[in-house]
Amino acid sequence: EKIIFLITNLVLQLLLLLFPIFISTILSQLVNTSLGVYFYGKKVFKFKKITPFDIKKYLLFAIVLWISNSFLIKLLNDYGINKNISEILIVPWKAYSSYYFQNKFIFVKD
Repeated sequence: EKIIFLITNLVLQLLLLLFPIFISTILSQLVNTSLGVYFYGKKVFKFKKITPFDIKKYLLFAIVLWISNSFLIKLLNDYGINKNISEILIVPWKAYSSYYFQNKFIFVKD
């Protein structure tokens, strides 16, 4: 849970040093998605069985998160804020929105 969030953001910080924002955010989102569906579903939200439908919802959410992450970093960068600092500034938003949407729309218990 927190370790995945930390890994993803460290990967993103490194990628932002090497690549444009678009490439950096998609690569870090792939890392997050690869690890996240299992760990968030099983460990954070205590799902016993993750269905293909849950995975599809998670993938759709990952795409939305990637687009918004990329957009926000680019927006702040266009206003003169370094892209690595921009990423740090949006971490609280990403953490809150990620937890909220996963809890309310992806890993919903019956």
